[in-house]
Amino acid sequence: MNRYMTQKQYERHVAVTKQTEEKLAIARKKVGKAAEHGDLSENAEYEAAIEESGFLAGRVEELRSALTGVNVIDPRNTEPTMVSIGKTVTFKDTETGAEETYHIVGVGVTDTNAGEVSYSAPLGGALVGSAAGDIVTAELPGGTRKLEIVKIAIYE
Repeated sequence: MNRYMTQKQYERHVAVTKQTEEKLAIARKKVGKAAEHGDLSENAEYEAAIEESGFLAGRVEELRSALTGVNVIDPRNTEPTMVSIGKTVTFKDTETGAEETYHIVGVGVTDTNAGEVSYSAPLGGALVGSAAGDIVTAELPGGTRKLEIVKIAIYE
């Protein structure tokens, strides 16, 4: 299965991976210090440190795995009139007339506060492949929406 990210998303994903690796190193040191306190069977500090270390180790593995075999997309090399990874798309809800704008990104760390949505999410998947003027049906957790594509631009 092919997986994709924008360059910006890839760089953010690498930074989050490094930060999480640093947190894991600190958590592992906490395990060692907590173990120095003796009886581990009744050592709450040790148990908490082990739990934190295990969680962070799993997160690091997940983050590293997402980078394996990923293809970085340059949206300037994609069809300019079609919604794809690395594009900003504005659409209008045909029922309410409300306009919304989202940035289509890949499978890595996504900044939802900045309006990013993954192409693998229900909304992103419904939009990908459409062109300005198209009406798409999006099957979303909140229900089905019909969306008219208004504008497509490169996500900077």
